[in-house]
Amino acid sequence: MVRLEAPVYFLADLHLGEAAAPDEAAKLQKLEAFLREVEAKAKALVLVGDIFDFWYEWHAVIPKAPFGLLCRLRGLTAAGIQLHYLPGNHDFRLQGFLEEEIGAVVYEDDAEFEIGEQRIYVYHGDGILPHDGGYRFWKRVLRSGLNQRFFSWLHPDLGMFLARTTSRRSRTAGRYREVDEDEYEAFARGRFSRGFHGVVMGHSHHPRQVEFPEGDYINLGDWIQHFSYGIHDGERLALRYWDADEQPVKELK
Repeated sequence: MVRLEAPVYFLADLHLGEAAAPDEAAKLQKLEAFLREVEAKAKALVLVGDIFDFWYEWHAVIPKAPFGLLCRLRGLTAAGIQLHYLPGNHDFRLQGFLEEEIGAVVYEDDAEFEIGEQRIYVYHGDGILPHDGGYRFWKRVLRSGLNQRFFSWLHPDLGMFLARTTSRRSRTAGRYREVDEDEYEAFARGRFSRGFHGVVMGHSHHPRQVEFPEGDYINLGDWIQHFSYGIHDGERLALRYWDADEQPVKELK
């Protein structure tokens, strides 16, 4: 259990570097404004997966698209803001770059935090649904040491081409899949039964805040269409939108 001092900001699913993104410049402009607020107010920033549309660390090469953001994140850690990074389904190989060069704390899968008097469970959210059995299998296969080594032998340009193709197909399929909110809620309630007071996830790209008697569940949505994020002020979790004209609706259960 990692202790964090509030306020803590949460962000997921930027998919920075997405080849087909129509408004990448606008997304980056809002992101810079968001990071200025983080720099001014936050004690910690937790990135909950798929910040990059594809992330893979070769021995001496990283993707170039997120270079500006990486520099910005390094500035945050240099200013004393804690940075925590959880992998998503577009993060294929984390080999130490974010820890050594950016100053982030990187997790293998999920994370547990203590903020104020609350225990908060954080996970990207991929692979938790009953029909995700095939995905869970391929996730283990693709992230196995043997396949990681084979992929690392590819020239990075070829590797990036294959990754963008796969990412584009995954995104297209996901657009037409109905989000099963009940399953996400059931997963959150399972964590409440283990003593957590809050659950934070992403992956679905559907921002939600649900207040259960046992605790709060929020899905962070994305920074593509909704520009939504989470914050813990030391007392409880809340979902926020960067655009003032869109406000979160809390659901009570």
